[in-house]
Amino acid sequence: MRPISTVFVPFSRAGWLVLLAVAVVLACMVPGYAATQPPTPGTLPPQIEGLAAYVPATSCDPTAKPGVVALGSLLKDTYPKTSYSISRTCGTDPLPTSEHYDGRAMDWFTSARTKAGRARANAVISWLFAKDAQGNRYANARRLGVMYLIWDNRIWGSYRADEGWRPYSTCASHPEQSWDTTCHRDHIHFSLSWEGATKRTSFWTGKVAPPDYGPCRPEDLNWAAPYTVPNPTRCPSYPTVKAPAGSSALTRTLYTYSGMALARSSTGPVVTAVQQAIGTTADGSFGPVTQAAVTAYQAAHGVLQTGIVDAATWRALLADTTPVTTESAVATSPLTKYLDVVLRRGSHGPAVRALQHRLHVRATGHFNRRTKHRVQRFQRQHHLRATGVVRRSTWKALGA
Repeated sequence: MRPISTVFVPFSRAGWLVLLAVAVVLACMVPGYAATQPPTPGTLPPQIEGLAAYVPATSCDPTAKPGVVALGSLLKDTYPKTSYSISRTCGTDPLPTSEHYDGRAMDWFTSARTKAGRARANAVISWLFAKDAQGNRYANARRLGVMYLIWDNRIWGSYRADEGWRPYSTCASHPEQSWDTTCHRDHIHFSLSWEGATKRTSFWTGKVAPPDYGPCRPEDLNWAAPYTVPNPTRCPSYPTVKAPAGSSALTRTLYTYSGMALARSSTGPVVTAVQQAIGTTADGSFGPVTQAAVTAYQAAHGVLQTGIVDAATWRALLADTTPVTTESAVATSPLTKYLDVVLRRGSHGPAVRALQHRLHVRATGHFNRRTKHRVQRFQRQHHLRATGVVRRSTWKALGA
């Protein structure tokens, strides 16, 4: 059998350009390097969600939400060599807040330092930002409820879409590999709206989801109770609640995380701080011993005995650990002077009138049946015993 000889055929400049173009196309078809894009549902309505508003994390419920899991699975199915993570222990992020604490943020791992990794990222971003058949910009991002992305030193926010990609932190001045995670060069961070996180957007349902602003925190605590039902109304904006000057490190920590719901299986630094405050083993793990200690603490402070660190328990913890100083002793609320006044049906006077003002019922100054019913409803909403009697724990919940 004769060997096949190699024959060189001269090519024109135009011919080489054609070959180069073919080579680029073929290279982009190689698995792992290809700019394959995720599939888009074929039955989408012509209507579309607006660009997601910025709704920061306000609660501690890191259970992965269904819309985030679905997006992560879609990306992993499209790019089988990749992975993603969602949940993060509350209080462990270097930033003050993180949508990972809500279970509505995802880190999808692909590297900006490799051609394949960068190609994957560019393909996904292009897919999210492309126009749909109706000419809507950022179509898939809107239908998925993408609130913001962080990738390769930059951040894009749907609430500031007209500004495009913006520098993220000081990452541009830190090209070293040790900063790759901080600067999101080894993953893309996705934060979703609540409607996107709960998988109610048109990408998944075929119906446009109304905006959902999630759980709202109370004025006297820094965190809200976990998400339960959609909220169509923007939450009130309150200043951060800070510990008074001279407070201990423990008290400052409690103020920082006040309101975070903690229960069996919770872990992390917030659990440790609560354990220290109630006098049980501070191992950062909320087990049966901690649950029993929380229940005993609640019983001793007139709080409904749930075994869960809820809003009422947080208020008792802050009251217990806040130092009494001249500054903190100054009444910050017109209700403060009534903290030691007990009101029940039949009571009358200025304290009743102040209570009625706070509860938004007619301020007659007489504690009637309607006032009692409104007090009981307030107590149930704030996880207090619904006795209809106003004692110190209820005054504190009212903002005294």
